[in-house]
Amino acid sequence: MKQLVTKQLLLKYKQGLCSAEEIALVESWYNALSKENNNKEIPELNLTVEDLHFQNTLFATESAAKRRKRAYLKVAASIVVLLTAGLAIYFLPDNQRLRQQPLPFSVGQFQADLLIGNELITLNDKQHLSNTLADLHGPQKWTVQTKKGQEYQMQLPDGTTVWLNADSRLEIAEHYNQQNRSVFLQGEAYFKVAKNKDKPFIVNVQGTKIEALGTAFNVRLYKSESPMLTTQLDEGKIQVTNVDHQQVLLPGQKIELDLSNGSLQLHSTRNQPDLTAWKNGYFEFDQTPLPQIMADLARWYNFTYTLSPAYKNKVLSGKISKQQPFEEMLHILHFAGINYKIDKDHLMLIP
Repeated sequence: MKQLVTKQLLLKYKQGLCSAEEIALVESWYNALSKENNNKEIPELNLTVEDLHFQNTLFATESAAKRRKRAYLKVAASIVVLLTAGLAIYFLPDNQRLRQQPLPFSVGQFQADLLIGNELITLNDKQHLSNTLADLHGPQKWTVQTKKGQEYQMQLPDGTTVWLNADSRLEIAEHYNQQNRSVFLQGEAYFKVAKNKDKPFIVNVQGTKIEALGTAFNVRLYKSESPMLTTQLDEGKIQVTNVDHQQVLLPGQKIELDLSNGSLQLHSTRNQPDLTAWKNGYFEFDQTPLPQIMADLARWYNFTYTLSPAYKNKVLSGKISKQQPFEEMLHILHFAGINYKIDKDHLMLIP
C-alpha cells in the first residue's frame, strides 16, 4: 500500500527525518503539484484531494517521469512555511514560475552609496569599496549607506568584512585602522572582524558600544520601528557597554537591550531563528509578530504599508528566500488568512 503525503510527512521532510523512499515520495508529489496547479490560488488546494489524484496518476509512471528533465520546480528550491493557526504548509516555487500580474514591488539589489565629503559614489558589483578607498588622499571620514531595497557587502581597510542590510548606514571614523577601528551604525549589519589585539573593533549604536578583537556578530537597531537593540554573537567574544550595562557575550548568545527603559535580556540562540539569515539570502521567522515581518519585507522590497490593528498579534514562522518575487509573499499572506489591497507602491493589510 502506497504511503500518503500528509502534513505530518511534510513536517518530517522539513526536519530532515525522512527515509530515501519518503524523500522521493514528497519531491515527486510536490513537482507534480507545482505543474498541475501552477495557476491555482494556494488556499484552494486540498492536500487530501491532491494526494489521491497524484497517487493515482503520478506514481504509476514515476520511472518515466524521473527520466524527463522537468521545467517546473524542485523541492530543494522550495520553502516550507509553518503558520501559527494550526499547521499549514506551503512550498514556495522559485522565480522560474510565470508571474501572472507583475506588481510594482521588486526584489532588492546589491548596491549602496558611498559618501565622502560632498561626493556620492554608487557601489555595486563593478564598483567596489576597496577600489574606491584606494584613490583617497589622506585620512577622511566616510559613510556607506543603503536605501530600502538595497543591501551591500564590503571589506574595510583592516580586512574586516561587513554585510550592510537594507535601509542602514555605517559611518567610518577618520583615521580608521590607524588610531582606532571605530564605526557608527544605524540599522543592521553583520561584522566578521579581522583580528588585531592591539586595536579593538568598536561598533557604536545609539550610545551603546560593542567591542570585539576578532569575531563575527550581528547588530540590529531600527529605532524608527523599535527601541530594541539586538546583538547576536557567532564567533569569538564581544563586550556590550552603555551607561546602564556591561555585558560580555559568548558564541551562541544574544542580547536584547531596550533603549527606552534600559532593560537588558541575555538569551541562548539555540532553537531560535537565525538573526543572520538575511545576509545569507533568507528571511527566517519563528513565531515572529506580523508587524516585524512586514517591516523586514518593506525594507527589502521597497514599499510602504499600513497594518490593521486586527493583525497586531498575528505571528508567523518560516524560512523564505529573499530572491522570491513579492507575489509569492502575497500568496503566503493570503494563505495565512491575511487580506490585503495594493495601491501603487502601498500595501494595505485589512481584515
